[in-house]
Amino acid sequence: MNAIRTETELAGFLRELAADFDFKGFMVIDIPTAADRKLSPRIALSDMPSGFIKDYDALGLLQNSPIFARLRHSTAPVTWNLESAGLGRPAEEADPALELFSRHAISLSVYYPVHGANGRRAVVGFVGNRAALRHSEMGELGLFVMHAYDVYSKLKGEAEISAAALTARELEVLHWASSGKTSMEIAAIISLSDHTVNSYMNSAMRKLDCVNRTHLVAKALRLHLIS
Repeated sequence: MNAIRTETELAGFLRELAADFDFKGFMVIDIPTAADRKLSPRIALSDMPSGFIKDYDALGLLQNSPIFARLRHSTAPVTWNLESAGLGRPAEEADPALELFSRHAISLSVYYPVHGANGRRAVVGFVGNRAALRHSEMGELGLFVMHAYDVYSKLKGEAEISAAALTARELEVLHWASSGKTSMEIAAIISLSDHTVNSYMNSAMRKLDCVNRTHLVAKALRLHLIS
């Protein structure tokens, strides 16, 4: 794990860790507040079944989530299974929640509350369709999670320092890119050449250690550089 140098490498490690424990996906989440309506803005890293997060947010399942309500006040791991999908929710949410998890073949999940060196509270979760974890598995997975989040906190701190070095022009280009504009469209909007726009974009990618524009925009949103 000491060899991990980027968030992409960390995501790859967590993906392999999930598979080693027979899970089909993972999430690193800044714990949502009771007022949050959507989970997606709180997700730092994830490899979830395709469409799950989008469907979860479309159904508005976050605010009444019994799991996240427990995680806001817990320092111990929290487990969930499909049989309890509707428990603790309003009656009108119970069946949609059950259908969503069943459709994505998620019958079990486990969540580990974690703390970064800067005091940030988060949770690392794994989801899948397997039997309940044995006590020894819970402990082993928890050790990996603790070390992985230490790496993530370090990388995030470095990214925040790099983000402070972004220029006003780079932030402006990022803003328009997050709105779905192409380089040519951005160039027309801010009266620059598309070559110059691409230079700003490439510079921002280097500073934030991103592999492409999609990664760059997602990371900039997560760091609250743009909205």
